[in-house]
Parts: sequence; structure tokens; C-alpha cells
Amino acid sequence: MAAGLILLVALAALTVWMVTSPPFRHPAPPAYEENQGGEFTTLVREVDLAIYESLRQLGVPQADVQFRKVAHRSREERHGDYAHIEVQLREGRGLARAEEVLSSNLKAVSGNVRWEVNRKSASRLEARITVQGMLTHRLDFSREEVERPAQQQTKPGPPRPKVAIVIDDLGYDGRLARGFLHLQEPLSFAVLPHAAFSKSMARELHEAGREVLLHLPMEPKGYPGLNAGEGTLLVAMNDSTLVETLRQNLNAFPFIVGVNNHMGSRFSEAEDKMRVVLGEIKQRGLFFLDSRTSAESRGYSLAIQMGIPAAERDVFLDNIQSPQAIRSELRRLVQLARLKGRAVGIAHPHEVTLEVFGQVLPQLGQEGIDLVPVSQVLQR
Repeated sequence: MAAGLILLVALAALTVWMVTSPPFRHPAPPAYEENQGGEFTTLVREVDLAIYESLRQLGVPQADVQFRKVAHRSREERHGDYAHIEVQLREGRGLARAEEVLSSNLKAVSGNVRWEVNRKSASRLEARITVQGMLTHRLDFSREEVERPAQQQTKPGPPRPKVAIVIDDLGYDGRLARGFLHLQEPLSFAVLPHAAFSKSMARELHEAGREVLLHLPMEPKGYPGLNAGEGTLLVAMNDSTLVETLRQNLNAFPFIVGVNNHMGSRFSEAEDKMRVVLGEIKQRGLFFLDSRTSAESRGYSLAIQMGIPAAERDVFLDNIQSPQAIRSELRRLVQLARLKGRAVGIAHPHEVTLEVFGQVLPQLGQEGIDLVPVSQVLQR
């Protein structure tokens, strides 16, 4: 009888606690990336999407799209990539139809976007796109057939281009992280230092033989409205506080092989602060990957100057989360690797990214591209 009464009282207390306590909520992950360019960056992404959609409508295969040049440009407060793209039109695809489709899709982009044809002939169409007065794209459409190399070629070709892909911002969604881990390709993984599942996830990645980087939070422009999360390095920190915070982050995972910055558009521009950070990274024998969230980042050039193995991000692969856009950004990455010999892409734990990677990455080897861990594309 007494035991039953105690049980009833306990159940009543539990019921009251459940009713009156605020509901438990898992902490929301911080923003994956910072939109550093505001309206300009948004417009450029919309133009990219309009181009990719036009190529889809025209039925142009990825192999017939070549990125001849990709260069980062700055003008006043606007930063973005200039892209020179060549498109081969085959199998009856006409230049007039290409012009019509592209013009229609670009007109649907609301903003200061201009499309101008500067050369037109029976076999070639050259156009330029400007966003807010800044040249962002050159598009060359051609109906000429590309000469095919002789089959009996015996001379050895140049070294195969290398592509490295880093999956950023891990620590919050273990299921998606495992999805990327289960891909057979040698991706590298950057884990935030203090997210809910960071330690267990980093350990799992390490035990699977994958390269693990510390995804080091750094102050973005717009802080504190835009927050890079726990452990963020701030420009206002004195050197002793900065080193203490940095070491806490580095000590989160004892088996990291390198570091790349999470956000950090403001911090990475401060050479004196970056020198302190890179000094600690060098002392630990790690490499540095500059995520290049700012066109004025001092990270990569300073690391090379200090004798630290380093690389810098060439392409964000999934800022536009659509299969067509991600496929096109992968194509851009491949073309950059062919131009430079190596290239680094950064992606994020999104369902659509995982789906596209599962389809596209296994084909890179057949295209003469070596997909490698990021440690194999470092400048030393």
C-alpha cells in the first residue's frame, strides 16, 4: 500500500515537471557560411543558376562545358569569381536557340544584370555578363567541332590533375556525415571544435582512415549578428587570450592533420592576428587551408611566407543547392585543376550534395582526374 502511494506521488510529480518544464531543443547549428557580398553575391549566384539552367534546357552535356579561366576579382565592396566559360554546341543545337534561352533566363534575374553579345557569327557567339557594373562572366558558344587526338599517340601525357574536396562544418548531423564517409572517394573532413557530436564524429572519421581537419571558427564581418559559434577567434582578443582560445580548439581532436577557417572574413584579413594563429599551427606541424571567405584574406600567402604547407579554396561547390548547380561547380573545379594542376573544393553536409557526389565523383577517374586528400595538393 505504502509502495503504491509512493509510486502515485512520483508519477504525479513527474507529470507536473513535464507540463511546467520548457521543451528541450537541440541547439541549432551556426550558419555554414557567411554571405559576405550581400546583394552582389546573391545576384552573381542567381546569374550562375540562370546559366546552369540554360545549359540544362539546351541539353548541353557537362563534357562540352569548359571553364577556361576562373579568377577572383574585387571592386569596392564587391568580391566574386570571374568565369570564362566555353560551350560546345553539337547535334543540331543552334546559336540562335542558345542566345534565346540564355537571354530569357537572365532577364528573369531581378537586379542590375546586363547581358551583351559582343561577337556573333554563323559558328560562334561571344557574350559578356556584368552584375552591378562588374564583369562576372564571359560566355563563348561555338558550333565548331573540336579536333580529336590521334589514337596512336605514344608520348606520355602530363601528370594527371589533382582535385581535393573538403566537407566542412561537421559536428551537428552524424547521419549526413556518415553518408559522405561511406562514399568510396578519399574526401577530407573539417570538424567544428565544440559542436554536439564533434568528438565522436572526428574519432569515427579518423578510425576510418580519413583526413580530419579542425574547422577553426574565426570572426566574420557582421559579428556578433553573424556568429561562427563556440571558440571563435576574435580580432579584439589580445595575443594571450587568442592563443589560449586557439589551443582549446586545437586540443579538441588530437589526430587532426590540418586546419581550415570557419567563416573568418574579418579575422583572416588581420595579418597580425593570423600570424599568431599560424605560428601555433606551424609549431604543431599542421597544414593550413584558407577557406578564402574574404578576397583580402592573408591566410594562404602568410602561411607560405612562414614555411607552412598550405592551400586555398578554389570553389564552394554547393552554395547553390540544386543538383544542376553542384554538377556545374564540380565541372568548374575539374577545369581549374586542369589549368593549374590541382584545385580544392569545399562542400557542406547537405542531402543534395551527397546525392550528386555519389553520382559524379566515381566518374572523375575516367576523366583523367585524381581525387585525393587535401594533404596531397598543398604548396610547400
